[in-house]
Amino acid sequence: MHPEARIGQGNEISFGENYAQKWLWNCWLGAIKQVSKIAGEDKFVLLCNGDLIEGIHHGSADVIAADMANHIEIAIECVRPLSSMAKHLLVTLGTECHTKGFEHDLAYSLGAEGGRAKNKWHFSINGVQCDATHHLGATSRSYLEASLLSISLGNARLQAYRAGHIPSRVFLRAHRHAGGWYSDGDCLIAVTGGFQMLTRHGFKCVPDAIPRPSVMVLDWRDKPDGALPSVHNIQFSPPQPEVLAL
Repeated sequence: MHPEARIGQGNEISFGENYAQKWLWNCWLGAIKQVSKIAGEDKFVLLCNGDLIEGIHHGSADVIAADMANHIEIAIECVRPLSSMAKHLLVTLGTECHTKGFEHDLAYSLGAEGGRAKNKWHFSINGVQCDATHHLGATSRSYLEASLLSISLGNARLQAYRAGHIPSRVFLRAHRHAGGWYSDGDCLIAVTGGFQMLTRHGFKCVPDAIPRPSVMVLDWRDKPDGALPSVHNIQFSPPQPEVLAL
């Protein structure tokens, strides 16, 4: 969120002494700057792949406002600098306990394709069919992250073959907060890391996780028709926590 976010009731919410929020905001500004530098004057598509707000869920006391509309107002202001540069904006639906479908409001306000969020987007860039949806299975074991990516990629393609559909070759996912990408040389799956520190709910589910927010840029420039894109993984790692000397 912005360092000083004004909500619908007129109140301003600031970071105060919240170091984590300051760090996340600086990462977001850095990501926008890097995307702008990579894209230059070229046109690009922006995909907002679900769960753009935290929402009120699992009895969370970590959120800064109880009104879901305030969450969307803040999200719109954060996304607008990127969406205003994009030729096309795609918004996918996330997890209902977080968003309650409010992504439709965000999509409409920012002028996204169709004016609404969708469960899944299929689109083609440079002759490569892409499949974008929010959900992906999670794992608490870091050494199995790549296995899950390859399994998800293979399963999605097999399901398309069974239905007689043309299978996609690039798959874009989110949800699990652990970013990364995998390619078998013919297909690619990419997952972005969430711009969020661990909440109390997170410390219960994945207590060893170290959030690494990220934005990915898939670059088809100078690629022959039908080729996979180059991946620019803009990723941020938090500083080493303080170690108490006893």
